[in-house]
Amino acid sequence: LNRFGATRSVQDAAEAVRAECENELDRLDAQLSMVRFTAWAIPAVGFVGTVRGIGRALQEAQGALRGDISGVTLGLGITFNATLTALVSCIVVMFCLHQLQQAQDRFVLDARMYIDRRLIRNMRVS
Repeated sequence: LNRFGATRSVQDAAEAVRAECENELDRLDAQLSMVRFTAWAIPAVGFVGTVRGIGRALQEAQGALRGDISGVTLGLGITFNATLTALVSCIVVMFCLHQLQQAQDRFVLDARMYIDRRLIRNMRVS
């Protein structure tokens, strides 16, 4: 409304609405950067657990040669558990991230369409 009041141009007012919606989308996108980083980091943390479990299993290899495989299986259990936990966690976080981003995009688009239908189209230059 400020732009329309200053320029008396419907086109300028519509452009101001478009620019403001784009700025809001950029702001919302920037707020999700830490969530994106977390989604990226979860598999890396899982990989650390995988390496740790393999290392533990290899430390117990001598015992396996003597017939005691419990140490090896414990290490491999840690490995598979870390991998599975990281992958499932990443899938859940990515799903939630995409749902949130879709809701934010839809909200901004709905607001822009509402302003266009209810305000911009009814502006008149006298």
